[in-house]
Amino acid sequence: MLKKIIRHPFCHVLLILCLGSLAYANSFKVPFVIDDLESIANNEIIRNLGNFLPGGSAYDFLPRRIVGYFTFALNYRFGGLDVTGYHLFNLAVHLCTALLVYALVRLTFRTPRLVASGLAPQAGTVALLAALFFIAHPVQTQAVTYIVQRLASLSTLFYLLSLVLYAAARLRFETLPLTVRGESGPAAERRRAPLLLAGSVVAALLAMGTKEIAFTLPLVVLLYEASFFRGKWLRRMRYLLPLLLTLPLIPWSILTSEAVDPLANGFEEHLRAHTDLPRIYYLLTQIRVIVTYLRLLILPVGQNVDYDYPVYTTFFTPPVFLSFLLLGALFSLAVYLYGYRPKDIDQEQGTGGEARLVAFGIVWFFLTLSVESGLVPLADVIFEHRLYLPSIGLFIALAVLIVLLARKAPALFVARLILPAAFLAIALLTVATWERNRVWRSEVSLWTDATRKSPAKWRPWYNLGTALIGADKAQAALPPLQQAVKLDPENAEIWHNLGLAHLMVGHYQEALQPLRQAVRLDPELTDAEANLAIALIYTNQPREAVEHLERIRQRFPNRPNVRYNLGMAYLLVGNLSAARGELAALERIDPDKALLLYGEISRMVKVP
Repeated sequence: MLKKIIRHPFCHVLLILCLGSLAYANSFKVPFVIDDLESIANNEIIRNLGNFLPGGSAYDFLPRRIVGYFTFALNYRFGGLDVTGYHLFNLAVHLCTALLVYALVRLTFRTPRLVASGLAPQAGTVALLAALFFIAHPVQTQAVTYIVQRLASLSTLFYLLSLVLYAAARLRFETLPLTVRGESGPAAERRRAPLLLAGSVVAALLAMGTKEIAFTLPLVVLLYEASFFRGKWLRRMRYLLPLLLTLPLIPWSILTSEAVDPLANGFEEHLRAHTDLPRIYYLLTQIRVIVTYLRLLILPVGQNVDYDYPVYTTFFTPPVFLSFLLLGALFSLAVYLYGYRPKDIDQEQGTGGEARLVAFGIVWFFLTLSVESGLVPLADVIFEHRLYLPSIGLFIALAVLIVLLARKAPALFVARLILPAAFLAIALLTVATWERNRVWRSEVSLWTDATRKSPAKWRPWYNLGTALIGADKAQAALPPLQQAVKLDPENAEIWHNLGLAHLMVGHYQEALQPLRQAVRLDPELTDAEANLAIALIYTNQPREAVEHLERIRQRFPNRPNVRYNLGMAYLLVGNLSAARGELAALERIDPDKALLLYGEISRMVKVP
């Protein structure tokens, strides 16, 4: 009785939900970080749901990801910028995706190629292991805890939903005869099949409207059909065609969304505009990156939000060549497994379908990774959230191998240890996910971790310094910013923040050199020039401050801080009429700032 309860799908679903919730229970207060700020916290588009109506302004802002940004708008509508709601939504997406992994495996064991498999009676165990590995693995934290990467996780959810609905529809088409009539029973089941297929297409469209990684979905559905169903292809194409017709949608959306000469160069520009790195160098580097992804899945240590990853420029350098051999061997294994047939096929030993499922998982990994690790050169060669969708295939393959090993282990005591060992590994992965989420608890802790793991890269040091400034720890921000400027001395933003940190702790003289350097490197960096003017005022150089502030005022006449500081500078050089002019402007722009400037003028001169 107890065994029946444990093996019941309801218990499996409950375990998946509980484990996932436990792993991410400490993530709900993780603040907006990195791209969250531009995409969510400072994004005016998501603050009005009306922007997402047909013709709304949201369609001018990353129209190819409109579905994902609509969910951010929903979060803002019901919770403003309280991060808890965003994290709860992300966790819900992750939990639902894990349940879809579970459903996909169970459905696959009902397909013609696997229904008579020796593993079919243990389909629930295979499905449970795959879902638990997926939900507990710490490599998923970047797609779940990093709020804006909802685009990756939500697209994956719709991707899987489309495939699950397709599998469910195909099973109904496969098992129910065309001649059945009636209002209930098989006929009713058969009538649901077109609805499921239509749902699959809708889910595919939602996936493609969330992130471009869904480009491979029609190809994965085709692979699934070829792997697990039988029949004449002319008949099978009737089921596949609606999904295959979605294949051009993402390339078409790229072409039509380019602002300049889209039909001439939009697609090519989109494919290479993300980085100046030559395409061949990107591809060579990705050979090595994919092996790093495999290592992270096997041994998730050294996770990093900002890898300092070497760029490879030649195929025959040992890391690239050896990685190519490894990946080639893995892909060759998948090809071999697709053709594998046991010599003695019977119910006990299986039909070879298990090998086909392992092969499908391996090909899934390579195919779903191809968009971000091949087709489109991206500015950052490696990011952990890019593993969210591809990892599903390998987790399914791993689950099959574990259960097969448990069934066929030569020694009984070994067989009895395999499944407990797998569940122990899942428990350890859950702990690792909890610990990784602790790293994400603040921008300071996140970038402190990154500086330890990428000490020779400027960006973690810069972001750590910036985070410390934001946490009102300007004194502590000085060392990381000084390290960042050593690593990238031509970066105006680093010089600016270094000067700002000096300014915040009262090192006005020390602030001058980095702020001057920032303005020299980037004359359009207005904030740096404005802060330079403040430092000049505090170091008794108001005339030069006036020059900088006047230049800013001409470009941005309605900035209250600029008008206030300009009024102060004029006051210090003795130009009272100009100071009063700034006071008059402030009374119109910002009455509170005007009151402050009025007080300063009153202290220095008698104002009638």
